[in-house]
Amino acid sequence: MSACPKCGSQMRFVEQYGQWYCNSCGQYQKLQGAQQPQAPNQPQPSTGNPGQRIMGGDLEYETVHSPSFTALIFYLKQGQSVVAEKGAMMYMHRTVEIKTAGRKGGLLKGIMTSALGGESFFVNTFTASTGPGELALVGPTMGDIRVIDVSRQGMIIQSGAYLASSPQTNLDTKWQGLKGFLSEKDFVMLHASGQGNVWTSSFGGIIEMNLRQGEVLSVDTGHLVAFPDNMQFSVRRVGGWKSTILSGEGLVSDLVGPGKILMQTRHLPAFVQALLPYLPQQR
Repeated sequence: MSACPKCGSQMRFVEQYGQWYCNSCGQYQKLQGAQQPQAPNQPQPSTGNPGQRIMGGDLEYETVHSPSFTALIFYLKQGQSVVAEKGAMMYMHRTVEIKTAGRKGGLLKGIMTSALGGESFFVNTFTASTGPGELALVGPTMGDIRVIDVSRQGMIIQSGAYLASSPQTNLDTKWQGLKGFLSEKDFVMLHASGQGNVWTSSFGGIIEMNLRQGEVLSVDTGHLVAFPDNMQFSVRRVGGWKSTILSGEGLVSDLVGPGKILMQTRHLPAFVQALLPYLPQQR
């Protein structure tokens, strides 16, 4: 242990970053002539199902406890930032600062994205300002987290699935005209484009399907997570009015290949409906 040159408190050496960290100051400190300590021979805490660290652009991250209770952990270098949905943060180092602001594009665009896309009008930007540090994010429901590189292909993302993105990524409401009136509330989508990655969260696991040229797949709108923005699609009732009302199925999206689509294995409104008989009733 070495003393902090600012406050005199004992510091600890963070082997991951090769620097000394002071808990009292909440900062990494440089010590002249200090030697890296030998790592103690102690068992490390379990992280459940550890993921593999991946470079998403210039951001290093991993997912743990996938696929049911997935958490997304960023290993930020000093100066790096991540934009995240409101309320997504689980933990962060004190070297990471948070700033809350409206979405890109001004007040009107932000209100449209919030009202139509089901996302919060405000987003949080986390920046490793005073040194490197970790940032952990989680989705609002039990499920998985998947990364999408929108610099290669713009994507249409299910409302409520957006979790985080690179600072250079653009997120906007994708208005579908008449299709929007025909679809249920859950099918309002967001358009992600620009540079960098978008991380989406799901309710349940995520299934990927690569459609061949001309292949058509009908997907319940509540299970659709994301698909390419140049993919042709149409929204329709699952059958006639009788089937739509009595079958328990609502609207489906006919997606036409080629392209990769992401689907979630659970549907939140259906889950809520299943819980209603077990909830206390107000008299």
